[in-house]
Amino acid sequence: MCGIIGYVGNRNAAPIIVDSLKKLEYRGYDSAGIATINSGKISIKKDAGYINDIEKNLKLSNLGGNIGIGHTRWATHGAPNMVNAHPHTSCDGKIALIHNGIIENYLELKGDLQKKGHKFASETDTEVFAHLIEENAKSADFEKAFLNALKKVRGSYAFVAINAAEPDKILVARNRAPLIIGLGKGENFVASDIPAFLSETRRAIILDDGEYAVITKDSAVIREARSGKEIRKKTSNIIWGAAAAEKGGYPFFAIKEIKEVPQAVENTLATLPEIAKIANQIKRYKKVIFIAAGTSYHASLIGKYLLENLCKIPCEAVLASEFSWSLKNIVDKKTLVIAVTQSGETADTLLAIKDAKSRGAKVLAITNVVGSSITREADYNIYTAA
Repeated sequence: MCGIIGYVGNRNAAPIIVDSLKKLEYRGYDSAGIATINSGKISIKKDAGYINDIEKNLKLSNLGGNIGIGHTRWATHGAPNMVNAHPHTSCDGKIALIHNGIIENYLELKGDLQKKGHKFASETDTEVFAHLIEENAKSADFEKAFLNALKKVRGSYAFVAINAAEPDKILVARNRAPLIIGLGKGENFVASDIPAFLSETRRAIILDDGEYAVITKDSAVIREARSGKEIRKKTSNIIWGAAAAEKGGYPFFAIKEIKEVPQAVENTLATLPEIAKIANQIKRYKKVIFIAAGTSYHASLIGKYLLENLCKIPCEAVLASEFSWSLKNIVDKKTLVIAVTQSGETADTLLAIKDAKSRGAKVLAITNVVGSSITREADYNIYTAA
């Protein structure tokens, strides 16, 4: 899941944003970037890789301005590279946006915007929303344009946007993706998780689905996205330490991840049309072999039982490190090998894939990372939006 941070106040935003992004590193990511408003213009620095390396190479903290947004990305739409890294901007460069989630109808929206003359720089679904705001801003102010854009989007999202034309505010919205406002004195924050701003303030407002907010250094006004009606939200005083906050209030990361399973499944099923196409391909094969390592192997054992029971196809699940010694000799053109790996770079799984393909088998990769080594080797890919 991506990491999000926004800041508006009297201090220099960039160093605060960079420090906050480092506190979200535990979530995992493949690229990072920040945008600030300085002297009426949006300034952006971003790249693929680790925050410390990007900071060293691009000097993220040197960006000027008292308002800004930052993001760590886990690729879903588009490869993990500089162009696809967040923030994304509108054609005129006045609007910058970061996003966690999946815009299910982004191709439809993108096509409509291209017909109106919009030019896209990335492969992401996120960039579409920046252009939607820009298109609506031709006849409305920033807040109204943002709200009208929300009404056209289907999917899960935590949006955070800034506009050089209205440099005193951050607009945010939530639907099935976490977003929390941190309340300071003469400054405010917004983040995907509490640790991002916990060293700055312990006062927080947790947004609910279907809500948006206008955040300035002195206020945070929350409204229903559908009606525009203002909502009075309870302010929470965070009593956890930083380590507990990273666990979302749960005593252990394992429990937190278990609790996140329903949301991860829902996000993944947002790509159901692509999954359905692959499911139709699976029916062609006489046997299926799952290969994986660690916890991915445990998930594969469940997959074996489900596929055998639902599809009546003989299945095996094997540790990737044992595949080449035990099962490669029964693999042929009628075999589908399903490689399960969170990172897409597991060495044992990569070796097993190459052995399977050398014997004519087709490979389906199930992974979190677009553009990883395993996805390049596989014949079919399913990306899990955890």
